[in-house]
Amino acid sequence: MRLFIRFKLILILSVVINLTAFAQYNASATLSLGMGHGYNALSQSVMSNAFKNSGNNTISKSSNADYIYLGASNYSRFEEKIAKSLMAGNKNNDQNKIRSFLSSTRTMYHFNTKSRTYGLKDTYLSDILATGIAWNWEMYHQTKADNKKVINLRNTIRNNMAKGPVKDQLAKLSEDQRREWILSFMYNHSMLAQTIKQSGKLSATRKQQLAEMAKNAGVPNIATVSL
Repeated sequence: MRLFIRFKLILILSVVINLTAFAQYNASATLSLGMGHGYNALSQSVMSNAFKNSGNNTISKSSNADYIYLGASNYSRFEEKIAKSLMAGNKNNDQNKIRSFLSSTRTMYHFNTKSRTYGLKDTYLSDILATGIAWNWEMYHQTKADNKKVINLRNTIRNNMAKGPVKDQLAKLSEDQRREWILSFMYNHSMLAQTIKQSGKLSATRKQQLAEMAKNAGVPNIATVSL
């Protein structure tokens, strides 16, 4: 399958966000970062049958393609890219409030601590993907995921990444492209999590957004899977 990578910012549920009140972030929708059809195709390949694994499969060793370095400077650059995109879309947006909100998501901190809580690491794509899906699942179902099931999810993702078609897709990505792909995935989750936290409850709209985000990440129905 040919992979068309189109790095861009898209809006979840195709809703335009009003960011004029970014201080409280009472917008009617949450930003979803992605890479067009290439992003969806790659994510769906990586997540193929991820929840059908019995846990008895042979675990592939982590490969160079799985390793990813995400230093603080990469997070800062990515947040700046988001801010610039939002400002370009609406000059009336308050750039300081946008930056403040992005900092408040504490994306690097959350993925570092959550991955370790699950027994994973934030230096591998497969671990980060499993961490994000588990975090989404926990927010959607309002309960704690089972660490063994999350590790099993990571193992399936890693095995999928080692298979020919997916391995070939990943090989076509440069280091910067792989970094943008995974940072998009991470910020999707941390931004929506921060929005839910600020609102103080999980509304039907936010729950729908969690399901849509999981679908874009390769999980067709987060409501029916078990972690």
